[in-house]
Amino acid sequence: MDRRKFLRSSSAALAALTLQAKRPAQKAAGEQRQHEGRLVLPMNRNWRFSAKRVTNDTAREFNDAAFEHVTLPHTNKKLPWHSFDEKSYQFVSIYRRHFKLPPVEHSRKVFVDFGGAMTASTVWLNGNRLGEYKGGYTPFTFELTPHLDWAGENVLAVELDSTERADIPPFGGAIDYLTFGGIYRDVALRIVPPWHLENIFARPDDVLTDHPSVDVSCFVALPPTPPAGLSLEVELRDAIRVLTTAHLSLDKPAKATDDVTGNKEFELTLANFGTVERWQLDKPRLYTVVARLKAAGGKTIDEDRRRIGFREARFTDHGFELNGKVVKLRGLNRHQTFPWVGQAMPARVQKRDAYILKKELKCNIVRTSHYPQSPHFLDACDELGLLVLEEIPGWQHVGDAAWQDLAVDNVRRMIRRDWNHPSIILWGVRINESRDNHDFYTRTNALAHALDPTRPTGG
Repeated sequence: MDRRKFLRSSSAALAALTLQAKRPAQKAAGEQRQHEGRLVLPMNRNWRFSAKRVTNDTAREFNDAAFEHVTLPHTNKKLPWHSFDEKSYQFVSIYRRHFKLPPVEHSRKVFVDFGGAMTASTVWLNGNRLGEYKGGYTPFTFELTPHLDWAGENVLAVELDSTERADIPPFGGAIDYLTFGGIYRDVALRIVPPWHLENIFARPDDVLTDHPSVDVSCFVALPPTPPAGLSLEVELRDAIRVLTTAHLSLDKPAKATDDVTGNKEFELTLANFGTVERWQLDKPRLYTVVARLKAAGGKTIDEDRRRIGFREARFTDHGFELNGKVVKLRGLNRHQTFPWVGQAMPARVQKRDAYILKKELKCNIVRTSHYPQSPHFLDACDELGLLVLEEIPGWQHVGDAAWQDLAVDNVRRMIRRDWNHPSIILWGVRINESRDNHDFYTRTNALAHALDPTRPTGG
């Protein structure tokens, strides 16, 4: 092996949930809690895997009884401690998952959400090809609704290409780290009403004053002609205590339309809740923003939530300042790789890395070199008070126009996934150690500032 060697060993016990027809209880801190309007059901158990392709292995009726039974996160190739051929994990494999839907109204929309799969994923449902997603480090979603069997068994198949494809960042040149293969992050089934909350971006403001506020953008999936009387309600919570609430009628024009997702953005402001505890390195205080989409008459259609922290992070001519005080940054780069299983480690181990960086190595910042990393790791950075520079995939190589389009899309997916994390203080929107490319980096920088005007960019 001629690339970066592994430095650390961790155990890999995973307590994953099976897909169930009942609504889950509240999840751990940092994850979304479910409301009666939506179901988010883990799909990490009971996958079937084959490292070799077989004729018709994406078909619904294909007999996969001989396939290996695996649990996600999963690596496509178990590896020795060191001195292996990196080509050993670069092949096309197949994953299959049988599931039945819980008893819900057929008017619902059903999506499958992938946290990350290396490198290109072609997804099929009941023999119908849904499309290909190119990228190993950013989340992706496919809608299943048109091809579902609401009463019988469904089969989800993922044709996973784990080769180093030159058309997908970070590939096309030489990289100094290992990428591995497999569906190495969580997968969930998301069942939502026809109109629902797609994302939430909460931006604390005036945090160094006695009258802070929070600007909340709610991205709502709406039909072409939504029913009259829809409204949004957002609230700020300190644990279970509601500090303040704001309301907005959706009969009013939206602020804008997300031209990529097609969802409408509505903005509300939470204010008049008094002073709050700031998010600090030694006391990383967290709050929760809850958003509800309501029908005429006040019935909740959908609910979602995000954790936030009240902090001001600025790079000045005096140095980096957190909440108005200069902080000397001491940090390390972190790769999401582990012996034997590559990148396929569950939440507990991802969080442990943040603990090691903060508590044992005494860092106050980490750089996610050189790609967006596990949401569980970032949750732990929020909880521990560990600052983060997060950057897009890449290493010393900028590809052609199509490659650059994917890199710009990586900026969008990274920021829209992680923009509520108080630990993140800088978006890395340049390819690591690459030559300047004015037009390309003008695009990545402009998109980052358009999506998130609260953070600086770098690289």
